Amino acid sequence: MYGTDLIFLSKKDILITIIFLLFMNFRNRKLVMAVRILLGLFMLMSGVTGMMAAMNPDLKGIPPEAIPTMRVLINTGLFYMIKVTEAVVGIMLIVNFLPALAAIFLAPVSIGVVVFNMSAPSLPAGAIPTTLFLVVLNAYLGYVYWDKYKALFQKG
Repeated sequence: MYGTDLIFLSKKDILITIIFLLFMNFRNRKLVMAVRILLGLFMLMSGVTGMMAAMNPDLKGIPPEAIPTMRVLINTGLFYMIKVTEAVVGIMLIVNFLPALAAIFLAPVSIGVVVFNMSAPSLPAGAIPTTLFLVVLNAYLGYVYWDKYKALFQKG
């Protein structure tokens, strides 16, 4: 196969690819590292930019329906706690410091993001893909570190 011949895959090649993906090792060290760092960078940026945006008194860029909720979160200090948690979790994931614990810290934040975005009457254009991205990567890390979490779900 040369050049454009790679575009034309036979049914057998497609079937082999699908079988490979079905039986792929999803706990592959390099895949876990890539997802961990990607999610860490995403959370670090979310935490830092969120704190910077909260310092802006008119809350530019936030849908008008969400401004009262944001003001309550900011005035009670919960918003800063969430954003600091996001930044710390991001750093923990990037430097691989207790990544299983970082994923546990991130789980309630992910649920909060889903609830907040789904309860808003009008969402910004990128809210649903971003929320989906966050939830899928966090769920993947939960799957990867499940062996460390098993004891949390056992009696006694």
